[in-house]
Amino acid sequence: MARIQVNPETCTACGTCATACPAIFMIEGKKVRTFDEEHCTLCGHCLALCPVDAINIQELDSKEFPDLPQDLSISPDTLAAFLRSRRSCRVFAAKEVPQEALERLIDMARYAPSGHNSQNFEFIVVNNREMVRTLAQRTAVFYGNLYKLLSAPGVSLPPWLQAHMRGFRLNWEYYQAGKDRIFRNAPALIVIHALAENTSSAQNCHLAMAHIMLQAHTLGLGTCINGYFTTAAERDPSIVKELEVPKENKIFTCCTVGYPVLKFRKLVQRKPPSVRWL
Repeated sequence: MARIQVNPETCTACGTCATACPAIFMIEGKKVRTFDEEHCTLCGHCLALCPVDAINIQELDSKEFPDLPQDLSISPDTLAAFLRSRRSCRVFAAKEVPQEALERLIDMARYAPSGHNSQNFEFIVVNNREMVRTLAQRTAVFYGNLYKLLSAPGVSLPPWLQAHMRGFRLNWEYYQAGKDRIFRNAPALIVIHALAENTSSAQNCHLAMAHIMLQAHTLGLGTCINGYFTTAAERDPSIVKELEVPKENKIFTCCTVGYPVLKFRKLVQRKPPSVRWL
């Protein structure tokens, strides 16, 4: 059986598939022909565009291609206000995040763009306060050791690294005082990892995380990207082992998830963009 099938009884040879994907489809007379099917990336464009549902691809389920809702209109101003209203959350309520809400975040993340439609991002959801505390502890200890190493006599630091020293020190001091400066007592974490040797893994994971954060905002959840943890995980094998990340993979991003305590009343200012128009 061919990987890509075009139903000759329903196909009208309108050419939409060939226009969208000339690498796989071509029109010959009044028929659609496919070639180089092994190079199909399973993006689904052809199935989603065909006006008569004449296309079938082995690896794709047509039931997962529902009709597009008639009204998807969002005004530019409404979208702009929504995007501007999303804020990083560092003060979380004691309330737990329902499993269903976290599942919805992950479900939306899989629709993020990815290089060559690889969809190679993998997720670890930590919905366990004890595990969150363990990861916070390991991360704080990492920065405590790093601070001691970099502040030793005779060590000369470049300005960019010197600027981070205060944060390293505070991470360790807060931990010693029984406070969580890493995850800010968030009830849940989402970690995204992917193949370390894939050239688009980093971008793929960050795009998936953007989807998660925006979906979380619609559910009244607060999120915050955590670079401290990601950096520590890249350099401390014990963190990767704790999360059972495959050896061939790398953690590219992490965010905290929880219900925010603070409610913003206004949008915020941002510096003007640096743009070159050509």
